[in-house]
Amino acid sequence: MRSKHQLKWLLMLLLAVGCQRQNTPRTTLRSAYYWSTEWRSEPRVMEQTKGLDRLYLRFFDVVLDRNGEPMPNATLRFSAKLPRKVEVVPVVFIVNDVMKNVKNTDELAGKVLRRILQISETHDIDVKEVQIDCDWTLTSRRNYRAFLSQLRRLAAAKQLALSATIRLHQLSQPIPPVDKGVLMMYNTGDFTDLRCEHPILDLRDVVPYLKYLSGYRLPLSPAYPLFSYRLLFRNGHYKGVLHADNDLPVLPGDSVIERKVSMGEVLKVKQTIEEIRPDLKRETIIYDFSPNHIANYKPRDYEEIYRSH
Repeated sequence: MRSKHQLKWLLMLLLAVGCQRQNTPRTTLRSAYYWSTEWRSEPRVMEQTKGLDRLYLRFFDVVLDRNGEPMPNATLRFSAKLPRKVEVVPVVFIVNDVMKNVKNTDELAGKVLRRILQISETHDIDVKEVQIDCDWTLTSRRNYRAFLSQLRRLAAAKQLALSATIRLHQLSQPIPPVDKGVLMMYNTGDFTDLRCEHPILDLRDVVPYLKYLSGYRLPLSPAYPLFSYRLLFRNGHYKGVLHADNDLPVLPGDSVIERKVSMGEVLKVKQTIEEIRPDLKRETIIYDFSPNHIANYKPRDYEEIYRSH
């Protein structure tokens, strides 16, 4: 029989643990990117997607036409139905040259949002958020911020949130005018350099940017890599990525190098950045679930990343 004194201390202990659990963010969302030009009924993709809360789906790219005007490119084709229980976030990739040369950022913002909504309505996709992916630089930063500001106003009028991808080198720059960001924890090295053996992710490449992470006042969700690629080098010089055997001519003496991310490196980086910002545990995103990448991994590989925190 416990005394009143013992029961009092037990109650205080339970309250303390409860408060600690409330203050410690946990991974609540399992998310992934799908970066391809076609959504089709691929068994592995369909099966893995069932366990997701959120799918970041690339809708189209924006490039420059022959006259230097922005135009949509590589629009996603739908050959199958999307899973009903998964929230879909349309993503638009904008090449940096567009932001360098765009004459009317307000007009571009309107066109991008209209196209997103048209595609969503055509394929019966309920949209709550839209995302922009652009590797902007100092020369395009002003136009990019103006574009995002207008897009955010237009999206808010439709009750939509706006997010943007954040590359590590952009953490030292002013925060973009968006509601939240996705921190891209991949392609941290130079894959065009034959000497770079771990271009997809290497903690040593990440560390120099971590000093900016704690003070970056924007809600962030991290995206981790689970993919590989084959690179073609000729006389030690980078020639391109081989997505298929006939993508590029492979000549005698050429080198085809496969670069694959290490699961251990992903988990090490994940632990490192979550210690700096525990709020990063609230969503874990994997890049990506497209057929050419998902075929090389097992379900337990994805589970290991989602469950690790």
